[in-house]
Amino acid sequence: MSRVFAFLKKEIVLCISVLAALISCIFVKPSVQYLSYIDVNTLCMLFSFMAVVSGLRSCGVFEKCAVFMSSKTANVRSLSLCMVVLNFVFSMFITNDVALLTFVPFTILLYRQIGQLKWLCYVLVLETIAANLGSMLTPMGNPQNMYLYSVTGMGAGEFIITVLPYTVVAAILLYVFCLKIPQEKFERSQNNSQGSSTKLKLIVYIALFVLCVVTVVTPIPAWALAAAVVLIVGIVEWKILLKVDYMLLLTFVAFFIFSGNMQNISVVKKWLEKIVVGNEFFTGLLTSQVISNVPATLLLYNFCKNSKELLLGVDFGGLGTLVASLATLISYKLYSNSGEEGDEVKPQGGSFIKVFGFLSVIFLLVLVAFKFLLGSVVELF
Repeated sequence: MSRVFAFLKKEIVLCISVLAALISCIFVKPSVQYLSYIDVNTLCMLFSFMAVVSGLRSCGVFEKCAVFMSSKTANVRSLSLCMVVLNFVFSMFITNDVALLTFVPFTILLYRQIGQLKWLCYVLVLETIAANLGSMLTPMGNPQNMYLYSVTGMGAGEFIITVLPYTVVAAILLYVFCLKIPQEKFERSQNNSQGSSTKLKLIVYIALFVLCVVTVVTPIPAWALAAAVVLIVGIVEWKILLKVDYMLLLTFVAFFIFSGNMQNISVVKKWLEKIVVGNEFFTGLLTSQVISNVPATLLLYNFCKNSKELLLGVDFGGLGTLVASLATLISYKLYSNSGEEGDEVKPQGGSFIKVFGFLSVIFLLVLVAFKFLLGSVVELF
């Protein structure tokens, strides 16, 4: 029974999505039509990126980048800024959750080594916000971006231009909040990067990553990419395929079924169309606070008319509550479980929630205000 509760706690969003899908099946009889609900293109792209990035992580690529950059820092502030930048930039290409899974454990180890645990919570919150907001910029930055890019038909340039102004504002805000950290020097410890690899494996994974990016911006079928990834990774290092987050893929499938059924329940469809159309930004933002931004995207897209507004709403929606973005829960869990005997400052989940809640609301308010200011300026011209 304890294992069941542990699974429910770990995969709460999956459980909710499956429950929602099952309930919707009561009103719409299961049929072959269900298959048309599922966006295979999005699932193939998401699978491919997760598999390839897992391979790169196994090679220690990202940890080595972190070690190299942190070795060039002179004080706590510059080190913190370095870690925030790593999450901000890498999240654009390896997704926000993978960036945090990669760099948060390294940050915890690093700050323990240099005796700066008093700043750990603050830095991890900034890294989390950086990953959530940096991932806005590219179609492959997070799952909701992948889905919207796949189904809306937006070009890569149009997609990036839509979110670029807000990404720039986010970068400026992150820099400003890093200035709170003192320029205190520290004694440098030896850092050992995780992961080992042969040059052949590294070359294969880099080539596959390039292929994933090329597939995003070209007509190459996503299913062909997924097949190539399975074949090549299976030959080179088949265990990497076991590291893919299949629970996330199942979550997508469940919400595809749920949202598809919602379109076939006339009363619900009319209600959702009434509240979503013309309010895509705020419905995306507010719904994300309750069910997180990925499920919110899958639920609301089929009822919206302005996909760009929904894109901004769900991307901004990663800020606010702890459950607004699954990536945030990753940082929270890693920090909460990072305590060791003898720590001067004990990691506490409550502290993370308070700091994240305070800072993310500030970021959210600034971004929303900037959005409306930018909209007013555009209307003048």
